[in-house]
Amino acid sequence: MEVTPAPQERVLARIRERSREIPRLFFAPGRANLLGAHMDYNGGQVMPVALSKGTYAAVAPRTDGLLRLASEQFPDQAIELPVDALAPRRTDGWSAYAEGALWTCRRAWGELPGLDIELAADLPMAKGLSSSASVECVTVAAVAALLGREPDVEQHIHLAHAAETEYVGVRCGILDQTAIFLGRPDTVLLFDCLELTREHLPLDGDRAEVAIMDSGTARELASSAFNRRVAECTRALSVLQERIPWLTCLRDVTRAALDEHGGLLEPMLRSRVEHVVGEVERTERGAAALRAGDVAGFGAQMSGAHASLRDNYDVSTAELDAMVEAAITVPGCYGARLTGAGFGGCVAALVDPAAREDFEQRVVGGYRERTGLDTEVQWFRPAGGPRELGA
Repeated sequence: MEVTPAPQERVLARIRERSREIPRLFFAPGRANLLGAHMDYNGGQVMPVALSKGTYAAVAPRTDGLLRLASEQFPDQAIELPVDALAPRRTDGWSAYAEGALWTCRRAWGELPGLDIELAADLPMAKGLSSSASVECVTVAAVAALLGREPDVEQHIHLAHAAETEYVGVRCGILDQTAIFLGRPDTVLLFDCLELTREHLPLDGDRAEVAIMDSGTARELASSAFNRRVAECTRALSVLQERIPWLTCLRDVTRAALDEHGGLLEPMLRSRVEHVVGEVERTERGAAALRAGDVAGFGAQMSGAHASLRDNYDVSTAELDAMVEAAITVPGCYGARLTGAGFGGCVAALVDPAAREDFEQRVVGGYRERTGLDTEVQWFRPAGGPRELGA
């Protein structure tokens, strides 16, 4: 039986075919947000985990001042351009994320040599697992190492974030890049989007693995619907500020305040605020559970978050609901919820490794029975951040 080479072996093999220079190999994980759904723009706390799969970059220097970017995912779309040609909005193609990271590094450090960069990933793309941020982060980590820069995680986070906001032009928060660069094995990051505080909480990969299941439905409406949810929360905050003028974000709305002033909101806006208030409570309970080593308690908050995303925030789909239902009925599944913004894509579940085989069989079969669609289960452990690997 032929064994398919691992992605790191494939990128090294391809770059060695055309470069006489010795390449260096780098990796950055993807990330899944386990709790704190749609809380980043509402000022709440989020609980992402860096994943054991992500993006690999083989990098070799060039002496001609050119950049060559190639990706296994886009085999016929290699890009070659002078370093000086990097400019925001130069392209909206696949290379924009890596280009943006190169551009922000050059702007910050005043230098950027010619480079040959070959990318590959074992992370599903466009499924809510931060595949684009993974490309940005691995590129920043690689350039910093090649230039001999001192490790500066805070700067690297902001460089990767600026690649997306300034070069690509996506107005996003800093959560993805923060979760990736601050990833640690066997931990979940508790990140406060308002105070910018961080805490690493234990999640032993020998007790709980992250299962990711693709619903097989595209997230075609995710961008426009996401923007509507942001606008709805902004409207709700404006209404509540008429009675509670000190509010700066929905995260500060307490359960008592919602009970007292919720009647000011039309039903749809009240449902949106209900999700935010409940998610603040679920995140606090989930963090307390992990501090106490209670993985099942944390998983229960994940499942509660999905119910609220379905009923209050209206970002789930029939397929995502069916997949969550199939997952949480399996013994050994601690909890499950949709990943990313919703409207299609994937479900993340926290599962006892001893239940792996049973979980796969029952989720695949249960999902097919409910929807007629096929899926597969991919397994991840809580992992560390960007790093150089031995080439």
